Amino acid sequence: MLRKIQIYSIAIQLLIIQSAIAQNLEVLGEYKIGIVGQDFEDAIYQATHLGAQEASRDLSRRYSIDIELIVLTPDLNQGGDQEVSLGQLFIEDADGFIISPVKGSQNAVAFAQEQGQQIIFFETALEDIAPLASIIADEYTSGILAGRYMAKLLPVKGRAAILMANNPSAAMLERLDGVRTSLGYKRIERIVRCEPNYSAAIAAICEADSIDVNNYIDGWVFLDDWPLLGIPALPWEAGRLPCIAIQSSPSAFLYLDEGYVSALVVHPYYKWGYESVVMMVEKLHKNQLPELPHTITAPKVIDWQNIESYRKSWKHWFN
Repeated sequence: MLRKIQIYSIAIQLLIIQSAIAQNLEVLGEYKIGIVGQDFEDAIYQATHLGAQEASRDLSRRYSIDIELIVLTPDLNQGGDQEVSLGQLFIEDADGFIISPVKGSQNAVAFAQEQGQQIIFFETALEDIAPLASIIADEYTSGILAGRYMAKLLPVKGRAAILMANNPSAAMLERLDGVRTSLGYKRIERIVRCEPNYSAAIAAICEADSIDVNNYIDGWVFLDDWPLLGIPALPWEAGRLPCIAIQSSPSAFLYLDEGYVSALVVHPYYKWGYESVVMMVEKLHKNQLPELPHTITAPKVIDWQNIESYRKSWKHWFN
């Protein structure tokens, strides 16, 4: 009993000593870093936010600094706006802005840069604005991979339909170019356009399927994952048509599990956040420019062979 008390006493003393050391550690810098994605409800930005948070934690320990990460990705369903989020970062007196910019934020980003803000782009970029660094998705290659995978699954003379937005972003147009290059124009039956949401996407697919009376559509390529954000079902029996989707949230895994989707083409969402914070802190704290200021990140294909390892990554990001 006495030995247990002695061990317990020693443990408490060690905790007191560790606490005293921690309190006496000198904080060598304090920084506020804002991160703004495109839509808070899109799960890929949750993964990016986590990457940024873990980089902030790791670098705070490494350099004995205090990093406050301000996440202001707008919730578009609630009327959020990226320009408003960027304005809020000024109010918060952020030292650096990490942004996945949309077209409408051009003026706000330009103003921030004029005010001397350090800016890093992730996922996409804006013309006429030179950031401190950028870590950009290779959307053309994502289209190449989707088209190449589809070509393997189509019948010899089979043709695929492509689903895209009514008003596509530059990134989506790059995906389309990639699919056209690797699949070939002659193997594209039609391009179906819709509003970028689940209901509109399913309605557009159903309409295209209903008028395809001669069954010319032998497969589908989704240039985004809107049709995969609901219950795991599509307007055909599981396994009847090959289907490839670019971009993915966790809900897409169920479609792959059930056989509605053959493969997903994904980007390194977590890496965008982690590496962006590393480059920003190196500049703010050490005044070091990034060794590779402009990085293009490679997409990869997820199918039945590697879905489990990818699923584990998402579980880590959301736990």
